[in-house]
Amino acid sequence: MGEKGSEGIPGEIGPRGYKGSKGEIGSKGVNGAGIPGMTGPRGPSGYKGERGMSGLKGQKGNTANIDPRQLANWKQCAWSSGTGTGVDSGKIKECSFNKLHQNTALKVSYQGNLRLHNSNRKCNRWYFKFNGNECSGPLPVDSVLYTYDSSTPIILRSHFFEGFCENLPQGTVRVELWVGSCPGEELANAYTGWNSVSRIMIEEVPPSQ
Repeated sequence: MGEKGSEGIPGEIGPRGYKGSKGEIGSKGVNGAGIPGMTGPRGPSGYKGERGMSGLKGQKGNTANIDPRQLANWKQCAWSSGTGTGVDSGKIKECSFNKLHQNTALKVSYQGNLRLHNSNRKCNRWYFKFNGNECSGPLPVDSVLYTYDSSTPIILRSHFFEGFCENLPQGTVRVELWVGSCPGEELANAYTGWNSVSRIMIEEVPPSQ
């Protein structure tokens, strides 16, 4: 066999063949695991819209048919005792009250007989507690009875004291009447109520001016 000859010149391009048939659809590829993009910067605030027209004035409603006395919220706790209460230091009576509003105050008072017996230079203090604490809005509601150079006669006198207490919560309030010693004084032989009716009056009132 002789040696390979040199490469010849490419021939002319032949005619285009017929279009082949469409191939089958391939299987779906796996979803990519791209990382979520960062949140874009907040756009500038839009222009403030124009103020709308004022609405028409409504019709006047009918006058409410309410008795003003029905708007009051008050309670009385009264008790009668022939022998009275000989507590020298402690709680005498409790009266539960339903306070309807948060910003109102309670007006409380005591009416009844009191006395100190054979208590020379001694003092007792009657006062109110609210939910177990004395009033701090603004100050306690109290009254004192002091005897000086007293003798043995027993004299019971009608006694009355009252006051306002603010900053009390809405809901049930335990109003308690207590008796105890006066600050800096010796505790006396106290007596509360005798052969008469004693009263604790509670009234919910509007806030102070």
